[in-house]
Amino acid sequence: MSSRQSQGVDARPLAGKTILVTRPEEGASRMGEMLADLGACVRVASMIRITEPADWTPVDAAIRALDAYQWIIFTSANGPKYLANRFDELGVAPGTISKDTSILAVGPATAAAVEKYLGKAPRKIAGKYVAEGVIELFEGEDMAGKRVLLPRAKEGRDAIPKALAEKGATLDDVSVYQTVPIGREALRGVWGELEAGKIDMLTFTSSSALDGFMRAAGGEAAKKWMAHARVASIGPATSATARSWGVAPDVEAAESTISGMARAIVSFYGEPERGGRAS
Repeated sequence: MSSRQSQGVDARPLAGKTILVTRPEEGASRMGEMLADLGACVRVASMIRITEPADWTPVDAAIRALDAYQWIIFTSANGPKYLANRFDELGVAPGTISKDTSILAVGPATAAAVEKYLGKAPRKIAGKYVAEGVIELFEGEDMAGKRVLLPRAKEGRDAIPKALAEKGATLDDVSVYQTVPIGREALRGVWGELEAGKIDMLTFTSSSALDGFMRAAGGEAAKKWMAHARVASIGPATSATARSWGVAPDVEAAESTISGMARAIVSFYGEPERGGRAS
C-alpha cells in the first residue's frame, strides 16, 4: 500500500475533480460511472434526448426496398436500434436484410449494436469512429452505381453523402432518430455550481449536446462558465462546433468513444500544471 493510500488520500487520477456530463440520459449513466470509478465527482445535465423521427415515410420506403441496397452504413449504435424498432412496427424480420448486402459500422460499439438488434455481423468496421473513418473504408471500393442506405440521426453531417456521391453511389440518407434539445431545464440542477465556478470540466460527446448547452445557458453565460472550467470534446466534429461558438476545447479524445474520452481526460490532468481551472 502506498503512503498516500495509507493516509486515506484518494490516489485515483480524477480524484478531486468535478466533471459535468451532458450526454442523453441513456448514455450518461455509463459515462458517469466510468468517470466516477476514476475518482471524479460527476454531475449530469443531459442537454438532448433521443426520439423517433417526425416522419417515418422515407425509412418505410427504404425498408420495403431492402433488397436494392448493396451497402448499409451505421454511424452510431442508435442507428441499428431505431431501425430494428421500425422493423418491429412494420412486422419485418431483421433477417430480411440480404446476406449479399454489406454492412459497415463505425467502431466496435456500433458493430455490437448491429449484431444485437439486427443479428448481422458488419463486413467492415471503421477504425476511426467518425465520418472520415467511413470514407476511408470506401477507398478502393468501386461504388459507381451502387445503392447505399444510411440510417442515422436527422442532424448527421454531410461528409459521407458528399464522399459517396463523388464515387458515383446512389445514397438514401434516412432519419431513424433525431436529437431534441431539452433547454434550460436541463441545467437547473447544476446552474449554481457553474455560476460559482465549481465545475472543473464540461464534457461534450456530440455537436448537438454542445449546441444545446450553449443555447440553454445563453452564449455569454456559457462562455463565462467555460472561462472557469475546462472543456472536453469527443472528437473533431464536436470540437469544430465548439470553435464555431468561440470556444477552444482543452481536451479532444483521440478515439471518439466514451472510454477514449475518459483516457483523454485522465491524460490531460496527468500533465504538469493542468490540474487547476483556467484563470
